Amino acid sequence: MFSSRNIIYSFILLLASLNLSAQPATSERPRLVVGIMVDGLQQKHLDLLWNYLDPNGFKKIITSGANFRNVSYNIVSAGNASDIATVMTGTTPYYNGIVGNSYYHRSLDDIESIIQDDNQVGIGTSQNLSAHKLLSSTVGDELMLAYPNKSKCYAVAIGPEEAIMLGGHTAKSVTWIDDASMKWVTTGYYADGLSHWADEMNVNGVFQNYTARTWGPLFNINTYLSKPEKEDKKWGFFYDPTTKKAKNSQASIIKTTPSANGLVAELGMKILEQENLGNDIYPDMLLLQFTVRTPFEKSTALNSAEKEDMYFRLDKEIQSILQKINEKTGLDKTLVFLFGNQTGVHSPTELGENKIPAGYFNADRSIALLSSYLIAVYGPEKWISGYYGKNIFLNKEKIISKKLNLNDFQKTVAEFMLEFEGIKAAFPSSQILNFGGNKDSEMARLQNSTNKISVGDVIFTLLPGWIEVDNKNNPIGESNAIVSYTPLYFYGWKIKPQNISTSYQTIDIAPTISRILDIPMPNACIGKPIIEVTP
Repeated sequence: MFSSRNIIYSFILLLASLNLSAQPATSERPRLVVGIMVDGLQQKHLDLLWNYLDPNGFKKIITSGANFRNVSYNIVSAGNASDIATVMTGTTPYYNGIVGNSYYHRSLDDIESIIQDDNQVGIGTSQNLSAHKLLSSTVGDELMLAYPNKSKCYAVAIGPEEAIMLGGHTAKSVTWIDDASMKWVTTGYYADGLSHWADEMNVNGVFQNYTARTWGPLFNINTYLSKPEKEDKKWGFFYDPTTKKAKNSQASIIKTTPSANGLVAELGMKILEQENLGNDIYPDMLLLQFTVRTPFEKSTALNSAEKEDMYFRLDKEIQSILQKINEKTGLDKTLVFLFGNQTGVHSPTELGENKIPAGYFNADRSIALLSSYLIAVYGPEKWISGYYGKNIFLNKEKIISKKLNLNDFQKTVAEFMLEFEGIKAAFPSSQILNFGGNKDSEMARLQNSTNKISVGDVIFTLLPGWIEVDNKNNPIGESNAIVSYTPLYFYGWKIKPQNISTSYQTIDIAPTISRILDIPMPNACIGKPIIEVTP
């Protein structure tokens, strides 16, 4: 028989074993994952500026880590929200629901932000936003679920779409810049609301110090490869981050100045230090978004001193971030991954100036002519209910009430749209949603980019070199290349220096991180771990 002492001793051993089972399986895993997304980043730009970059910034990540030269997005460019969601979930909008920064809401008959959520309350902002429409888990979510109340995840970004898609559903806090009120803001959707450290920067004047920093060249203006976009005779170029975007706008240009990158870096490092990220056996995650965009830029090419300067100054920020991580956590215990969004190598303007066919497509005129054509064919009714992002929404109730065949109606619309300059192809949505052919084809890429909740009735594509813009000339997706590539680098932890030419897709990033952390992959993940950097 067991004595009472033996029973107690066995019970203690059982509790200890249960506690160990809730811990990470191995100390070999990184204690901290730092994800860096750079809006507008292009490998070509880094190549051109290579000799001017600091050895301990971009260069350190690229030369001492895994440099992937052949990573593509397998979705249509529709904004940073869908690009980042694809990276973080390991799947496409067909499954994760994030078809772009905005979408046409059929029942409201209006264009709505993909992160709009009227059930949430803004903190420091009147915007009501959340990750509610993100239909699948992210790699950050899976980390938080694997080690509840142990692991921590934070996201700091310039814009709300970027912040929320990086943070997913379960980040402790997600923070972004409000370019009108000039402060950090967030949404009540996340557990900690506005982080204490963001609130502190708002109150103690640190945020305002960044907004007061005017921007001129970091180096002698004559050493830059290109001339300034907006030349200043005294300084070379000169910008005030508080300058308004437009005459009647409340929003300032701060999000496209070095001040924005400096703010993200400072808050990110404050969170790293004060929240003790990476200082225990439970992995943590810190996700940051930066930019190399410039105020009023007309091209994504590296053709202005301002854009070069954005790279140079961001290079310094990355150098400081790596140094701080090494001091607090250790780069040998930290996995860093850095990627960009879908960005056209050349703008339509640049292509046109070099006699290469290209253009900007504004749908208003096309949709108006389509409406007139449908009235001529089918009678005086409102046959089109809405439009957004190459998706045409038909008035299906009216079509059905008139006893017209919906499939034939869609084909009529698709055939008419082919008459417009810049349009390459047009399809009834059912043809795309039910496609089961070659996964590398254009049709498959369209299917990846749609979701049944927000898909139109007819979808069209544009010719290479053409980009769609809205009525404010803002691009709806910036790359219209048949295959859109992005830089991708893994650095730190046990990553060996290597240049990798194997073809991968951005959906492979999340499962790679999951494999390294030894946690479940996101629940809609269709990507595969990258073998060169996984155990």
